[in-house]
Amino acid sequence: MDFLIKELDKDYDVIDLKNKKDKIVFTISTNKSSFICPYCSQSSSKIHSYYYREVQDLPIMNKQSFLIIKSRKIFCQNKACNHKTFSEQHTFLSRNAKKTNRLMEHILLTSAELSSVGSSKLLHNENISAGKSMICELVKKNATSCG
Repeated sequence: MDFLIKELDKDYDVIDLKNKKDKIVFTISTNKSSFICPYCSQSSSKIHSYYYREVQDLPIMNKQSFLIIKSRKIFCQNKACNHKTFSEQHTFLSRNAKKTNRLMEHILLTSAELSSVGSSKLLHNENISAGKSMICELVKKNATSCG
């Protein structure tokens, strides 16, 4: 199942996999050894701590799928930088997101021709948690033009 995670980002590996009755849970971590500070662009490999993030991904075998991401907090080693630490950034997630970018794209495509209520029902049948208010907010954020 490692190949499913490599589709998200080739630098990630599966640490653990749990196939439960109604969902599949991947615990993943990056295999990178150094990270770029988003504030000063200097590379650093000094780990401050670890924390876990849980995000929803596209369903697999008609089951909800979740990623438990082992994330790192890193010390910035640039003394001139205003930030002492920074969090590892994940290419397949927006900042503070609870769903992967590919799942968000799927939700947007589904809601393109349906109402938020209709989209929510259809997505629920696909085992995707997306309420009508979340769909409305997503559509508003991603609107490119209104005319």
